[in-house]
Amino acid sequence: MTEGIQVAYTHYPNYEELTSFMRACEKASGGWMRLSSLGTTGGGREMWLATFSDPASDVPESKPAYYVQANAHSHEMCGTVAAMHLMQALLADAEARRLLAETTFYVAPRVNPDGAEHALITHYPNRSRMGPARKRNGVMPQDLNGDGMIVNMRWEDPAGPLAVDPEDERLLVPRRAGDRGPFYFQCTEGLIHEYDGGPLVESVERFDFNRNYPAGWDHTIEPSRYPFEQPETRAIGEFLYSHPNVFAGLDYHGGTPGILYPGGIPGQDVREADLEIFLEIGRMGEQLSGLRLMNSRDYRASWRNPCILPGSFSDFAYHLLGISLYTVEIGWGWSSAGLGPDETFDAPEEIKEREFMRRILKFHDDHADTDTRVPFVPWEDFDHPQLGRVQIGGITYGAKAHVYPPHLEELSAGITRFALAHAAHHPQLALSGFEVVSIGPNLYRIRARVSNVGDLNTNVMSTGLASPHHAPVTIGLDRAEGVEILSRPASYEVASLGRGGADYRPLEWFVAAPSGTRLTVRASHPHGGVVVRTLDLRDKVGSRNPLDMLFGRDG
Repeated sequence: MTEGIQVAYTHYPNYEELTSFMRACEKASGGWMRLSSLGTTGGGREMWLATFSDPASDVPESKPAYYVQANAHSHEMCGTVAAMHLMQALLADAEARRLLAETTFYVAPRVNPDGAEHALITHYPNRSRMGPARKRNGVMPQDLNGDGMIVNMRWEDPAGPLAVDPEDERLLVPRRAGDRGPFYFQCTEGLIHEYDGGPLVESVERFDFNRNYPAGWDHTIEPSRYPFEQPETRAIGEFLYSHPNVFAGLDYHGGTPGILYPGGIPGQDVREADLEIFLEIGRMGEQLSGLRLMNSRDYRASWRNPCILPGSFSDFAYHLLGISLYTVEIGWGWSSAGLGPDETFDAPEEIKEREFMRRILKFHDDHADTDTRVPFVPWEDFDHPQLGRVQIGGITYGAKAHVYPPHLEELSAGITRFALAHAAHHPQLALSGFEVVSIGPNLYRIRARVSNVGDLNTNVMSTGLASPHHAPVTIGLDRAEGVEILSRPASYEVASLGRGGADYRPLEWFVAAPSGTRLTVRASHPHGGVVVRTLDLRDKVGSRNPLDMLFGRDG
């Protein structure tokens, strides 16, 4: 099914390459994948969405769904590659295809295509989107020497706070007492707004899509005026609000490797029952992916205050939608160079700027034949219209931010295993214990029970009970011609069903119908799917075996 479709673990794909991959997957899928778009960005790019479902099963929207998104932050293109690995597995892996008979997968491999394209071309450290701040003496990022990149400018000054690293002359490091120089000032390549010779400041507004969701949103942290102001986050929100079948998912990022579960927002902690589930599934994710499970509050140096992420996607998914969602931090330049969380979280800045960057550059030197990243741009002289003679070049943001591409195949495989195992925990409705008894001429009593034999409650997290998505489990008889329901409601509603089958509910109907009538019982829930059983009203059907009633086996 995926013949000729390969994920390139040699470099990060640009928008055109990603689009070609998505279209090729759809063409080769034989109906198992449908390509659409969450929305169009300001730059005119599509936020591609792949919907995976077994075409022989019910329509995708009628099954419990798993949602994966990636690359909300511009430089975190490793998430796109991991999402492409998942897409390939969903089409090629036999176990994954069996899962698609029961579930739907929605995969959005790059929800910030404008930012990613900007990062790939310019190497500028753009979080998600940027805009001009126009501050006095503010550096406005711009490609001045025409090489397409926006890197660094430096110039010599006896008062400069930076010096050339004595062990690797590509690095500028904080000056120390006793250093002889030369010393430098350094800033982003660009022009200076209203320059009067004073100290330079950054003159951009940095928008972070992962701070633009309506869960603990804080306008003092994020320059957006309100949640969902950014068209990309609004498109994601509208999709999830309109797809109540989404019960779980992953959000792929690039940073210190780890699997993060929500830590709560100010005034609203993660509830204890939900924490137990987050830990249970997260530990499974640890084993399958090799990444460390962490509370998002602990994603920091141990001595810092808890890490609160106002307006984050994971808190939006948990607190407002009741979804079981984890943030996966795949890795970055430090982890590719062998620097893990134990070393990086608590390391002093001096160590990070000197020793860690030396290791990153050495790793690149040792893998120069296969490393397509650009960690360093040689310094070149340039006559700046405001500063005079400067040099442009230096260490790029991607040196620290980007995973070494050949590592991504193994990393992606572990994350894909976690995604598939997590999705297999979906709620699953079951109808069982049927008994049809004739109690008179053309009169029947029907008994059965409904349960959820999946590994998550139908409301998934406790917050799902108050979610706008919350819906009861509905069970009813499809009315057939000549059938009259004499007592009991035609349909039942159960607010929620616990996992594992033990929380079953008895059902009973009395009906008048001609002998030989075939009657359908239907149970449905957005997270639990649809299950249908057909009964023949001729005679008694089913079993009253106590073990059958206890363990939920069909009669």
